[in-house]
Amino acid sequence: MVFPFEDDYSFGILQSTYHWEWFKARCSTLKGDYRYTSQTVYETFIWPQWGQLMTEEDVMAIKATQKEMNIVKRVAKASTNLREIRNQIREQHNYSLRDLYRIVELPGKNTLKDAQKELDKAVKEAYNYKIPKELKDNDTLSFMLNLNHECYKRENNGLNVVSPGLPDKFSKTNELYSYDCIKLKYT
Repeated sequence: MVFPFEDDYSFGILQSTYHWEWFKARCSTLKGDYRYTSQTVYETFIWPQWGQLMTEEDVMAIKATQKEMNIVKRVAKASTNLREIRNQIREQHNYSLRDLYRIVELPGKNTLKDAQKELDKAVKEAYNYKIPKELKDNDTLSFMLNLNHECYKRENNGLNVVSPGLPDKFSKTNELYSYDCIKLKYT
C-alpha cells in the first residue's frame, strides 16, 4: 500500500501499533494472509484528534500550541529513528522488509523493538492529547473503536474531526520532514 504523505508524523502514525491493530481487526484475508483494503482499513482509521473535536471554524482559528508541536515532533523523530534503524539492519544483513518484521517477532530485546516502542509511546501521547477520559482505554483496539464511534457521531452532527495526515496547523514546520527515501539503483 502506498500512502501519499510526505511528513514523518504521518509515517509514524501509519507505522504505529495503533494502525497495526486496526489493520488486523479490519482487513480481509486471503489464504490466511492479511490484505490491506482501503475501504475497510484506511477509510475507517481514525487519526489523533488533538482535542479538536469541534467545528471547522474553531479548528482553523487555533494555532498549534508548543505542547502540541512537541508531541508532533516526538512522533516525527521516533518514526525517523525507526526508519533509520530499519535501513541500517537491512543494509547490514541484506534483509527484505519481511526479514525485518521477523526480527520484531523474535523473543528478547533488540534495537528495532526498542525503536517501535518509542514510536508507539509518542503516538499514544498524540492520541491521548485532550481526549475525554471516558474515551481513554489501555487496550489499543478498544480505544480506537471508541474514538472511531465518537468521530462518526460528530461527523453525522456536522462537526469537524481531524482527517488523515499532518494537520494544517503543523504543515509549515520543516522539522517534520526528512528527505531519506528508497532510491533505485540503476544498472
